[in-house]
Amino acid sequence: MSMLVDNPIQALKDYVAYPSVSADSSFANGVAGAREFACAQLQELGFSVDLVDTPIHPIIVATRGEPSWPGIVIYGHYDVQPPDPLNLWTSKPFEAQERNGRLYGRGAADNKGPQIVHMAALARALKKNPNLPLRITYLIEGEEEIGSPSFRQFLEKDKHRLQGDFLLVSDTGSPGPNQLAVTTGLRGLVALEVKVYGPKQDLHSGVHGGALLNPLQALARACASLHDEQGRVTVPGFYDAVQAPQDWEREELSKLPITESAYAEFLGAPGFFPPPGYSPLEAIRFCPTLEFNGIGGGYQGEGSKTVIPAEAFAKITCRLVPDQSAEDIAGKVQKALQSAFPSAVRVEVETKGGGDPYVILPPGKPGADSGSKPLMEKAFSLAEHCIEQSFGTRPLYLREGGSIPIIRDLKEVVGLDSLMLGLFTNEDNLHAPDESFNLEIMNKAIDAFEQFFVGLAG
Repeated sequence: MSMLVDNPIQALKDYVAYPSVSADSSFANGVAGAREFACAQLQELGFSVDLVDTPIHPIIVATRGEPSWPGIVIYGHYDVQPPDPLNLWTSKPFEAQERNGRLYGRGAADNKGPQIVHMAALARALKKNPNLPLRITYLIEGEEEIGSPSFRQFLEKDKHRLQGDFLLVSDTGSPGPNQLAVTTGLRGLVALEVKVYGPKQDLHSGVHGGALLNPLQALARACASLHDEQGRVTVPGFYDAVQAPQDWEREELSKLPITESAYAEFLGAPGFFPPPGYSPLEAIRFCPTLEFNGIGGGYQGEGSKTVIPAEAFAKITCRLVPDQSAEDIAGKVQKALQSAFPSAVRVEVETKGGGDPYVILPPGKPGADSGSKPLMEKAFSLAEHCIEQSFGTRPLYLREGGSIPIIRDLKEVVGLDSLMLGLFTNEDNLHAPDESFNLEIMNKAIDAFEQFFVGLAG
């Protein structure tokens, strides 16, 4: 407990030192090391720690407190993204380095830094009151960065172990070091892959050109047919279930301390192309999308190779908003794609997974669930107070454009709604070279969460 209390930055450096890349089996020792490190910190805090085996990486389930105490579940993940490309890092990705108020290293912000914030805050609260009457269950998985393939099965089998009034998550973002955000919604996700087949092998484009439909041409035409000239998705029924944002959500977003021009400069984009009726900053939170993540086929090397390719492919993802269904949208996009190709080529469309959108309206806001658990209602107001005390500003309540399917799973299987308090920012370079964690946010957040845990127990 002493390191978490006295030097949480060193604790984060030690955690980052384990290369816990879940996507690559060559990092198995690093994954195991990070898991053991997290277990050791929780044991020092007085938790009873258990490892639940999965087909890939075990899930940490740790508990403290009496059944009669108010209870919460805290989620995190000990795995990280691959560090590639290594040549674009200023310092080594698994040797954390402090520079200009940041700690650089893979996993520093996603999600090891926020975990250390929670643990350090709890350590300080327990040092002052070892019998703090708050029942906490930690849930830390090792497969988040590969889509949590074992998570749903774990929930359905072990949901009885996750007793609490709400889930606390800090795996979401905030606008900046002086303006945190409570995330009130996450977009859902559908992933699809399209494969188009023509001749049995690549053909000479002079000898056979003109007789066949080129799979790349067919694919390009089909992909182009999925949007109109204004960028709206043309898939029949795509927007049928979409709910417009509430007025208070748009008003809250208007308080975001960033301009469209600053956003464009940050992205390095020449301009924006949002759907009609939405600003760019609204579109990334309130609008569904259909995006092409990869497309290819034929010769990709230097110079020219005059072939008609035998096949082509495209990778597509859709981001979904309430009340769209991942299963419904997957079926509609599949049908639209299959009807967009002529019989001169053969097409296969496969769904690669996804999840439904999630929204939690803060208590007291229009449309909020009046039947939410009492501790959940207390948590929202307490979080706002603690953040304002530590950061000098009240948090904004914003939907986020990304997707965390396990949040929806925990709601559906366990019945837990989530308080999502973001601790990383765009500048932290998640999933990219030179990932870092803002140490000003870290220190202020430890103070805020210490008061938050004490307040929940009071």
